[in-house]
Amino acid sequence: MNTAINKIEVAIILIPYNNSVKFQTRLEREIVPTIKAHSEWKFNVIIIDNSDEVNDINLNPLRAININPFYLRTGNNLMYGPAMNLALSLNLSPYIVYVCTNHGRMYHPTWVDDLLTPLINDGNIAMTGSHYPSCHPGSLGFPSHLPHIHIQGGVFASKTDLLLKYPYTNDERYKHGGSDIYQSFQLLNAGFILHDVSTIKSVWRQNISYPERWKYVHDYSE
Repeated sequence: MNTAINKIEVAIILIPYNNSVKFQTRLEREIVPTIKAHSEWKFNVIIIDNSDEVNDINLNPLRAININPFYLRTGNNLMYGPAMNLALSLNLSPYIVYVCTNHGRMYHPTWVDDLLTPLINDGNIAMTGSHYPSCHPGSLGFPSHLPHIHIQGGVFASKTDLLLKYPYTNDERYKHGGSDIYQSFQLLNAGFILHDVSTIKSVWRQNISYPERWKYVHDYSE
């Protein structure tokens, strides 16, 4: 998928947790170049800092490209799902892109185009990213007929209004570990499509060989 979107408004959601160095790498190497490559787009950046202690975070690279990020330090670890819900409640953009602050590398700045184009073109698509094999949906309380796949949570895109309608669960069992699986099953159960983007590759606790084959890779090589 190589079709570029001419103009769009999107929020990039980042959730650092005790990882100021890795966060800075993602910010300066992945996020800022992507924004600079899309001068006609309107970007919002929402940062929900779950760190236990004050993170040494420098947001000047964003301000230097006229992005005034929204930064909120929670003071404790809300866990992934509640932090996502908080970010979504603060977001006015119609689309969101989530980027893991611990792992990942951008190989071409049009990775965001590839994530967002299916969402814009098809109202039945709820989330785009990288399909990943999943557990049996019944083990999380969902109907057994659902496909055993989910959008791996390292990098993905979705629609703000949809995620507000179907928020991430506060169930202690799944509000952090397994949150991407639970959310995917919730959207599938509501009748929506999870769209696999061929130029995005996201894996869990694995390293990818020849990652430059994709535009954005989330793996554990760094």
